[in-house]
Amino acid sequence: MMLYRKLRGGAAAVDGPADPFLSEASLHDVRLQPGTVYWQAQQTNLEYLLLLDADRLVWSFRTQAGLTATGTPYGGWEGPNVELRGHFVGHYLSATAKMWASTHNDTLRAKMSSVVDVLNDCQQKMGTGYLSAFPSEFFDRAEALTTVWAPYYTIHKIMQGLLDQYTVAGNSKALEMVVGMANYFSDRVKNVIQKYSIERHWASLNEETGGMNDVLYQLYTITDDLKHLTLAHLFDKPCFLGLLAVQ
Repeated sequence: MMLYRKLRGGAAAVDGPADPFLSEASLHDVRLQPGTVYWQAQQTNLEYLLLLDADRLVWSFRTQAGLTATGTPYGGWEGPNVELRGHFVGHYLSATAKMWASTHNDTLRAKMSSVVDVLNDCQQKMGTGYLSAFPSEFFDRAEALTTVWAPYYTIHKIMQGLLDQYTVAGNSKALEMVVGMANYFSDRVKNVIQKYSIERHWASLNEETGGMNDVLYQLYTITDDLKHLTLAHLFDKPCFLGLLAVQ
């Protein structure tokens, strides 16, 4: 209760003026001065994002969904045998959404939209709301408290990337995909709690979970769906955040 009692109150629960002196400026309204070191750095980032190949990025997602994967997958973190595969794609979705807002580069918009479209095809093919470059069996291992390399960390990156594609780049399809993922994991977590206990669920979070709670709180502010708020709460580990709240 100490953690959450003011959350539903919105702005009324926050001390201070209703209209704060400082407010965030949209990336769409900010442009860097050409020729400056900041603009040059931005151009370097834009060039890198444009170099990335969409088919290589989504290779493991297509394979996981049983769709034909063209080309060859990227290596490193995205290697087909790496348990964290897929998380770079989430970073890519966030980066391209914000870069497009900052530049309105048409080529970048087309590339990032094509990645979202392929991921949507993958999610629709699997039919459960699940979306990842690795099998859901990774979460079976997490829930059984056996060794697995941080699957929720990767899921957070994918969900955040899709949410950025919606909030920053205006892709409504991406929001539907995030909602599908959130509902899928809501059912998974509920099942663990009902089958074992809430303590068992918290124990399964001892692997790195990234910002699952953060992205779910963001999603709740958009959907106003209490299921998403409840799931966000369940990724707030009381042994950590509880002490911060009361002390």
